[in-house]
Amino acid sequence: MTEPSPDSLVTLRETGGPNPLYCVHPVSGSPYCYSGLAHGLGTDTPVHGFEAPGFDGVSEPAASIRELAERHTATLRDARPHGPYLLLGWSLGGVVAYEMARLLSAAGEEVPLLVIIDAALPRLQPLPPEDSLARYFLYDFLGVTEGRAPDVDKAVSGLGPGARPADLFAAVERERAVPEEFDAEFLLERYALFRTHVRALRHHPLGPVHEGPAILVRAAVTEDRLLEWGPYLPRLTEHTVPGDHHSMWQGPGLDAMSGIVTRALREVS
Repeated sequence: MTEPSPDSLVTLRETGGPNPLYCVHPVSGSPYCYSGLAHGLGTDTPVHGFEAPGFDGVSEPAASIRELAERHTATLRDARPHGPYLLLGWSLGGVVAYEMARLLSAAGEEVPLLVIIDAALPRLQPLPPEDSLARYFLYDFLGVTEGRAPDVDKAVSGLGPGARPADLFAAVERERAVPEEFDAEFLLERYALFRTHVRALRHHPLGPVHEGPAILVRAAVTEDRLLEWGPYLPRLTEHTVPGDHHSMWQGPGLDAMSGIVTRALREVS
């Protein structure tokens, strides 16, 4: 039996009605990316977020999406033994939330809302080269898409193909391409968790179907082929908001997303 981890459940918005919204961390392992959404909801709903095992730098990371789903589900049911359960996840978090919804439904619990935000369907594939993955981590860490971090690109431009992640992180620290409080050692620690999550996602066979109602929120520039959730979610409603995978969490994208989630919460309440 999977043991709950009460410390991994953090409160993003404390006050509200009886049915909280539970948000699953993306690949970074941190749920605090949902803070803006939590405070932008035009409804009286408490919001909590799951922090990934290993994000504290002490506990062991989960090696698979299934393990993440089982651990977060155990934590959820420890805090709230019975539904209804309202779930939301962005990116990797959307895949984990989907699997959590399947686990809860299989246990006879009600999941009247599953919100998947710009989460690409997992596809079985190997990891990219280590230097490419480390660069992608830096973009994700800074909250930008590839090509929108010129200081990072400049800092690592002198490193040849196959450079070690430690060398990339030392270069961006030396050139001050990341905020000064994040040194190379810190980046290497965060990268280890990021890499574990990317590997888990790329080795995950998606469960066959979730019969409950679901909402897919996609960024305007995300390719449609990456978000073909229809076969897995027969009761799916889709929305598109301005921005890319990261910028959708700011300005017009966040405003539109907050409105979509607010309306969905009101409907299920």
